[in-house]
Formats: sequence, structure tokens, C-alpha cells
Amino acid sequence: MNRRIVGAKVWALLLTLLFAFPFAAGAADPASSRPASAEPGPATVGPPVSLPAVVLAQGAVAAQASPNQPASLPEASLVAPASEKASDRVISPVDVDLQVSTNLAEDPAEAERDDFFDTASEEVEKGKDGVFAGLTNPIDKFIRYFTNRGRKRFEVYLARSGKYGEMMREILAKYGLPEDLIYLALIESGFSPRAYSHAKAAGPWQFIAGTGKRYGLRIDWWTDERRDAEKSTHAAASYLRDLYGMFDSWPLAAAAYNAGEGKISRAVTRYKSDDFAVLIRHRYLAQETKDYVPKMLAAMTIAKEPEKYGFDDIVYEAPLDLKKVVVPGGTDLMETARILDVPYDDLRDWNPELRRFCTPPNRGEYELRLSADAAAAAEERLEEIRTRAKVTFLQHNVRKKETLNGLAEKYGTSPAVLKDLNGLKSDSLRSVSRLVIPVTGLSEDEAVPGKEIAPDQLSMAHLRIEEGRRKGRGRVVSGGREPAKGPVLVQKGDTLDRVAKRHGVSTAALARANDLPRNAKLKAGGRLTLPDCEPQASKGRKKVVGYKVKQGEPLHQGSVPVIPGES
Repeated sequence: MNRRIVGAKVWALLLTLLFAFPFAAGAADPASSRPASAEPGPATVGPPVSLPAVVLAQGAVAAQASPNQPASLPEASLVAPASEKASDRVISPVDVDLQVSTNLAEDPAEAERDDFFDTASEEVEKGKDGVFAGLTNPIDKFIRYFTNRGRKRFEVYLARSGKYGEMMREILAKYGLPEDLIYLALIESGFSPRAYSHAKAAGPWQFIAGTGKRYGLRIDWWTDERRDAEKSTHAAASYLRDLYGMFDSWPLAAAAYNAGEGKISRAVTRYKSDDFAVLIRHRYLAQETKDYVPKMLAAMTIAKEPEKYGFDDIVYEAPLDLKKVVVPGGTDLMETARILDVPYDDLRDWNPELRRFCTPPNRGEYELRLSADAAAAAEERLEEIRTRAKVTFLQHNVRKKETLNGLAEKYGTSPAVLKDLNGLKSDSLRSVSRLVIPVTGLSEDEAVPGKEIAPDQLSMAHLRIEEGRRKGRGRVVSGGREPAKGPVLVQKGDTLDRVAKRHGVSTAALARANDLPRNAKLKAGGRLTLPDCEPQASKGRKKVVGYKVKQGEPLHQGSVPVIPGES
């Protein structure tokens, strides 16, 4: 007997003994016991066959083979799981929150790290080797630092105080607090909403998450209200009022704002003194806390009389003058910027607490801050915002050969948004079976949680968005505003095609005007020059020309007949 045939029979017998129970269960499935000579039937959708059943089927075929022929194995048939072929399904904001809750992390890209005030203490401690040699009074030391080595940064912070100072003073006054406490925000962050520290404190008042939440600031995957200058000032005023109630001393209250009320309370108890000047003589408090009050007083001294200290040419930023407009939760910011005809970066700057591409979908509505002009436009076009900019989240089953870039283009979003929303570290989808994808343009009837969205519905949504943009461009021109000329700002997610459509020019002409290939990748914040385009007759349309009526011609043809001509 052929040695190969004997080996196959022995192998089949061993497998039968080892996997008797799986084999018995699998024998009931006619697909798993099809003989090798049978023609392969149509692919059936069902659960994938387990490995033991597949191996047993191969063994059974080997056992049934003719003794004069070597055993042949059936060809493997890879059938896609049923879930991969399913349509996209609308998911609720609750389901989206469950998805993104695992992605919650700090955003280094959004954070503006500023160690200016952190290093000031180190310069003081250098003694005779530092810039403050010979100075003994800590307030004078910090004045020296701010007016010399730290001058450029301090100029920026003074200029920025014009933007936020008035609003912060008004809020502090409402809480019955000294208005000069705004200089805590100056030394904490330089009045920057995007300031972020090594201790994970954020915003102009540098709240850590726990304290911020304790004083009513909402911090989740969608928003971080520590970065909201107005709301965080209310929280800081409440906190400072409580601290002053505990210590009845503004130096101690300010120190507690830095080190925590527990630390200062223990220092007061340990040294039996509520005099900050006495407490800083001991080793118990960290040097940062010892420097905190003198630093604030030095900053306040300069800010009150900047010219006295050589800050003569400060150009203060204009005070914030923003209006609030209520929009639905889950409103796409990029599309809203297009509808209102404002730069996307300005919209983000007006609402720094928004961490993602849309307003929080887990809220029914959201107060969006806008400039006066943009707010007036938003009130007029609120229905357009509700339809064009409303985000619906779909659950998509990833198919073979799909790529992140391809899906982003198909669904009208960006790879960065998909990665952020799904917690992806790379562009690869090899280990990803499902994605949450945001889309705009679906009707209210379609955007119902649990409803399946077919490809043609998605195409119609894209068409609705494009039609709305075309009408928007026409509205701008008919309203008496000139189309943009010269350099235009590139917004996040823009392509040459999108910029061209937005401004009513051809992609090829835009590419030529900027000496770029048509598939060039654009960097947000850059500038593009729009081509000078004369209106041209469309292909296939007829030209209209004038014709002078000659003497004797019948008038029923018209005094200026229209003669068609080829374009």
C-alpha cells in the first residue's frame, strides 16, 4: 500500500479520537462534510467554521480517498462575516459617549505649555550666579526678572490682559472680591485659555480636573470648561471666596490657591502663625508656593504702572465682545464656519473649551460664542445650521481593503477626526472591525438611532450639503458682498477641490495660480491665491449674440432677434 495513503488514514483516525465531540457536532452541517469531488456550492452566510471542524473535514476526505490515489484536500473558502456586509447604522449620542469614553486623555496638541513663571523661581534661587544677584526682597526680585529676562513674555501677557481683564474684573466684583485678583490668572497662565501645566492644570486659572469639577466646570471628551475664560473665572471666584473664608487673609488664600487649602492649613497649625511672611521662612512649604504671592504682587505692580517699568509700547488686545447663539448639540464647527463665512480658526478661538470637531452631541443644545456679525448671520441662518451642520454618527463595519483616507473621503470627514473619534494610534485598519463615523446632511427622518443608512442615502446627503454650499455662495454675491480676491485662508481639512468649490473657481485654475499639483496637501493656516477668472459660457450651452434689424425685415422676429451660435 502506498505509504502516503496509510499516513493519511492514520492522521484521520488520530484527529477523530482527539476531536470526537466537535466532529460529532460538525457532522450535522452538510457544508462541513462535502466530499472533495463535489462542486463547490454558493457561499452561505453563517458563523465561521471552527478550526477543529475544518481539520476533521480534511481528515474525513482523506479517509474516503481511493487507495490508488493520494488524498486531496478541499480548497479553503473565505466567507466574509455577515456583520461586514451590513449597512451603516445610526447610533445614539449615548452610544457615541460609550465609544469615546475610552479615548479620554489630555490633548498635547491643544495644550499651550508655558514655563515662564515656573523658571522664574529657579532664577531667584541661583543667588549671585542668577540675574537677581544682590536683591533680597522677593517682590523686587520678580520685578527685576519681569523687566529684564522675562520682558518679552511679560509684554505678551500684558497685551493679552486687554482681551480678558475687563470681563474677569466684572465677575470678581460680582462675588465681592478684589479685582486685582486677576493677576493670579496672569502669573498662572498669562491669560491663555490653552495654557497647560505639568500638573495637568488647564485654562487661564489653571484648574486641575478635580477642583474644576468641584466648582461646576464640565470636563469630558467633548468639552473642557477650564479653558472657557468666562466660566472658569466664575469657578475661580467661588474658590477664592471659599479660601478667604477659611484663612481670612488674602496672602494665605492666594498661597492656598497654589498649594491647596490642606497644605496651608497644616503650615498654619505647625508654626502657630497665620502670617505668610513667617510661614515662608520655614522649609515646610515648597519654593513655588513661597514665591507665589511675591510673584503675583510683582506682576500687579508692573501691570498697574507699566510705563514706570519701561513697558511703553504695549498694544492691548481689544476686550472680548462675543454674543451667544444657541445651536443644536452635535453641530459641525467646520460646516458652521462655512455657513457663517467666518474663518474656522476664529470660531475655535471664540470657543476654546470645545475639544472636538463639533458641539457636544450628548447635549440637546449648546451656546456657541460668536462675534457680533457672525451672531447676526447665525440668527438668520439658524435653520441652515440645523440641517447642513447637524452631525449624525454611524457605526460602520470595516470591510477588507478599506483605508482610513478612503473612508474619510467617502463620508466627507477627515482621517484626523476618525482617528480621534475611534482612539486610533495609526492609520492602519488591520485590527479594526468597526468605526464610528460622523456625517452631515442626513434628514431628520434618517438620523434615527438604529436606522440603517444605505449608500444612496449617503450620496443624497452629500448632494444636499453641496447644494447648500452653492446657495450660500450665491447668497454672498447677491447680498452685495464681493467674492474673495487675493489670498484666502486654508482651513483645517481643506483640499484644493474644497477651496475651489467654496470660492466658485475651478480646481485646475486654483492649482495653477499657486503652482501646486492638483492633489497637493494643504496646511491649515496657509494662504492660497485665487485666480482671476472671467465668467465663461458652459460647455454645450448656446451663445447669445446681438443682431441689428435691417430695413424691411418683419418685426415679429423681434427688434433684437436672438441667434444661437456654437460656444
